Amino acid sequence: MKTNQRITIGRQFGAGGRSVGKAVADRLGIPFYDKELIAEACKATGLPEQMLLHMDEQNTTSLLYSLVMQAQTKNIFGNGKSVELMAYEAQIESVKLVAEKGPCVIVGRAADCILKDNYDITSFFISAPLEKRIHHVSQRDDISPNEARKKITLLDKNRATFYNNFSDKRWGVAENYNLCINLDEISEEQAVEIILKFLEMEQAK
Repeated sequence: MKTNQRITIGRQFGAGGRSVGKAVADRLGIPFYDKELIAEACKATGLPEQMLLHMDEQNTTSLLYSLVMQAQTKNIFGNGKSVELMAYEAQIESVKLVAEKGPCVIVGRAADCILKDNYDITSFFISAPLEKRIHHVSQRDDISPNEARKKITLLDKNRATFYNNFSDKRWGVAENYNLCINLDEISEEQAVEIILKFLEMEQAK
């Protein structure tokens, strides 16, 4: 199946959204972007990769970190903007840049909101029960279940803040996506098949 769409996937932390998105992109033979957008943002703006990795989809409010990074970059970026704003704008720009290249799968970064006015997009949201996500993150990151729970809570909050601050929608609310999939009773492989079938039906309209 060929597609000319930009496919966006929002996801709860630890739900498997990245794996599902990568598999969908591979099956369609189109580029996949998640952390890869950091490199694109660095190329587009000249911002240090370390800063973008630190602030990736996070509502960072550390004044000390902001002051340190501003001191390190003020000779390059003497435009009066805060570090947070530059990182925020860099992520938005990177989403636009990769979308301009053609059909792709983009995970996270409010891509559905950023691209909705200029492209034919189909948006998905991947969720999973908290206990299942705790088990997955605990094993994957080699941390305790309690640490995994805290990490999930923090990163889900950060993702929601990033999304909600950018758009007039609410992160994770079903009506804001074309299809939401809960990986409670189904596997990631089955989720991939559901997404591909949905895209096929969308093309047949």
